[in-house]
Amino acid sequence: MQKIKEMKKHLLKAYLIILTLGLTISSCEDYLDVAPEAVITENEVFGNFTRYQGFVEDMYQSIPDWTRGRYNIANWNWSNDIVTTQTQYFNWMAEVGNYWKWTNNTYCNFLGTTVERRNNIGNEAGKPRNRPGHWLNGWRAIREANIAIENIDMMQGTEEERNLILGQAYFFRAFFHFQILISWGGVPYVDKVFAADDKLDWPRLSYLETAIRVNEDLEIAAGLLPASWDETVTGQATLGGNKGRVDKGACYAYIAKNWLYAASPLMNGMETGDYTSYNTELAQKAAIAFDKLLKLADQGYYGLYSWADYRKNFWTVTKESLIGKEWIWGYPYYRASNNSNGEMMLAKLGGNGHGYGAPTLELINKFGMANGLPIDEPDSGYDPADPWANRDPRFDYSIIVDGEQIVFYTTNYPSDTYAQFYSNGRHRSDAVTGFGQKKFMAPGNNKLDRTYWRKGNTCFAYAYMRLAHAYLMYAEAANEAYGGPNGKAPGAISAVEAVNIVRARAGVPPVDARFLTSKEKFRDVIRNEIGVETCLESHQWYDYRRWYIAHLMENRTKTRLDYDKNHTYFTPVVERTILFDQSKHYWLPFQRTEAALYSGYYQNPGW
Repeated sequence: MQKIKEMKKHLLKAYLIILTLGLTISSCEDYLDVAPEAVITENEVFGNFTRYQGFVEDMYQSIPDWTRGRYNIANWNWSNDIVTTQTQYFNWMAEVGNYWKWTNNTYCNFLGTTVERRNNIGNEAGKPRNRPGHWLNGWRAIREANIAIENIDMMQGTEEERNLILGQAYFFRAFFHFQILISWGGVPYVDKVFAADDKLDWPRLSYLETAIRVNEDLEIAAGLLPASWDETVTGQATLGGNKGRVDKGACYAYIAKNWLYAASPLMNGMETGDYTSYNTELAQKAAIAFDKLLKLADQGYYGLYSWADYRKNFWTVTKESLIGKEWIWGYPYYRASNNSNGEMMLAKLGGNGHGYGAPTLELINKFGMANGLPIDEPDSGYDPADPWANRDPRFDYSIIVDGEQIVFYTTNYPSDTYAQFYSNGRHRSDAVTGFGQKKFMAPGNNKLDRTYWRKGNTCFAYAYMRLAHAYLMYAEAANEAYGGPNGKAPGAISAVEAVNIVRARAGVPPVDARFLTSKEKFRDVIRNEIGVETCLESHQWYDYRRWYIAHLMENRTKTRLDYDKNHTYFTPVVERTILFDQSKHYWLPFQRTEAALYSGYYQNPGW
């Protein structure tokens, strides 16, 4: 969302009404001590669209901004895709199996905080730990969504305004339940406003039962919301500032993603005992919903950036909005407020270094060759003596290799101009794997160049869902639901066509025929393609879990590449091994005090 300042003056009323609706124990004396001008009635908050929307806007603020999680990239990828050298952050805790860390660590985006998080221009206010998380802020936003739904009859306005309020509220109730669901598993589906004296005894639902409730709400939201706010009468008042608001495409995207997750092997295994297969009926539902989203793209509501503009998905040096045509859904994005921080940089370039996330060889090896073939194919052209030559262009975009220029606008630091990632090289202490990453970094965004750093214009972001990712998830669903790479939802493109659309943007040739001989072979292609296109965007931890492959040793190793300055040898060495107990680590644990509240709200296995 670019700007919502026009609604901020109403947020104080929103917070106050939450308190007045949620707390019923204030004394008469306390009430009489309140100045008359401080009393805010429900009619004032919910009486017309502008004030009601001010209340709804607070739900957007509860969406965790992964780029604001402390120590940035090092702390949003928790699979075997990066290595960080620090032991106090969640990336490390996930590596050693300490998932309890989420309960007392606001540096990652699970716990969160319910105090005010941003000032009126979108910058963080107060302590840097005051960031939203999926747990505390998710439940808070679910309560707000229920309040918004229950009070809709108080609003005096048009049918369109009513639909916009309700559509957002139903979406957010579903979205925040979904974000909790994919990390903790099934939970009670809260669809009412609890009073202080209500008995909390709702049992946990199964994963599938929760997912069904999520999509019931998303279907309602999709029927109420427009494809674009700019096309509504109401949206004309905020024309130019409507990017990022919930719309029909976001609803279709999460209907589809929710069904795809529910269809995946982990979730299917929980229902049937078969952890090797997808639920084809749910995969069909996912493919059909993704197709509705892709048809909106065909109509021009979304689109893939050209390869020349690919960086607009991730960073800017001009203060432009990063909510572009490929952005389907994400957190509220405030231009020029998400400056790339020093923790993302190599220490020698002026960064803190200790938060750096060095890509592993496991991630590097996902990238194929420029001719479209995997590196392990005999005719791919891969040269072990020159291992990063002629690779997929997305490799060159995302990964820094030894000898690559990393300082661009100053000659005052000649020893840092080019990356020295070889063993004992100048920059190896941060790039411990032999590689660096630049997917979210503009050239020159470092404290030595200072060109972009001083201007404060260098911003980075990433969407919760990009159109490219949606194409690939559609391909996954269609492949499983309709029998293979040529399978397709009714009236839609085929699974392989969807993959080839994403590859073509980067100039990568279509999938070779040798990988189109079966559903299982193409499944591996799709999963690898997701890993390449969405690398370093936090999806791998979730994907490896839902695919039920996180416990496999090849997905638990973190490998570095040792080589000398002259590249006369390249030796893979296992740097770390993730501790992953198959009986417990597929789900985060609930906080002990909450899991003990009543028998129907039980702890996850193994915890």
